[in-house]
Amino acid sequence: AGFSFIPSPLPLFRRTGPQTQGRLRDMHQPRKNSNIFNILPTKPFPIIPPPPPSRYHPPMPRLKLITFDLDNTLWPVDEVIRRAEQRCRLWIAERYPEAAECMTVEAVREIRDQLLREKPGYVHNLTALRRDALARGFMAAGYHSSEAARLAGEAFGIFHDARNEVVFFPGALDILAHLADSYTLGALTNGNADLRRIGIDDLFAFHHSAETVGRGKPEADMFLAALKSSGSRADQALHVGDHPLEDVGAAIQHGFGAVWANLLDQRWPADLPEHPHRIHTLHELRDLVTLLDA
Repeated sequence: AGFSFIPSPLPLFRRTGPQTQGRLRDMHQPRKNSNIFNILPTKPFPIIPPPPPSRYHPPMPRLKLITFDLDNTLWPVDEVIRRAEQRCRLWIAERYPEAAECMTVEAVREIRDQLLREKPGYVHNLTALRRDALARGFMAAGYHSSEAARLAGEAFGIFHDARNEVVFFPGALDILAHLADSYTLGALTNGNADLRRIGIDDLFAFHHSAETVGRGKPEADMFLAALKSSGSRADQALHVGDHPLEDVGAAIQHGFGAVWANLLDQRWPADLPEHPHRIHTLHELRDLVTLLDA
């Protein structure tokens, strides 16, 4: 009878010697300073620092303080001043007609210019400038200095009452009330508006002016006073104002964020760097603050 040869199956496991074990071990252990996938470089990627923040677009941590300029930011001021000066002139003409003849618009303006030449510091105290100009006008009409000072004080009171009869830009009161719920609000102005007389002092934690601080914007004094009053850092503060240099440029120079409130459709000065944060109505400020505080 014939027979067939059936080979025996290969063993599933084979004993290995020391040399073979060493080769297997080398196959499963990557070489030193190499990558098993042979893709990544042996040296780590260089760490590239992020670009420095733009001078006009600094990164902002959690926002705590928002400061507002007043004139031409919350209300248009030119017509307010014209109306106040007219009311003051009428008051003088009704009571002291002989003085009114000497205190024409041109005459009082020339007196103010003369005072500024004599004492440039008047630019930081518009109340003193206007009151002293009125006093000189009364003196030019023949009044003694003490009487002239008294009448000037009364005439200034008439002016100042009318100066605080403002008409807000649309949305001003709504946005102030909205922001006051979440942020500390402060007023920073070179003018002499009175928030109590205007009726919005309850919306602001503080009000600093060039008169109360001693120097106006763009100097640092008012911005530093705002930080002290609010207990905030400059990088937690945002300033909103209409003046490209005294508000926007100054705020950024002193470490604040800034929003240009261009509610009167003014042109941005060509000699200043473009500023990215601008609004044309106060209604826009709600979304912009949300974006900046994100």
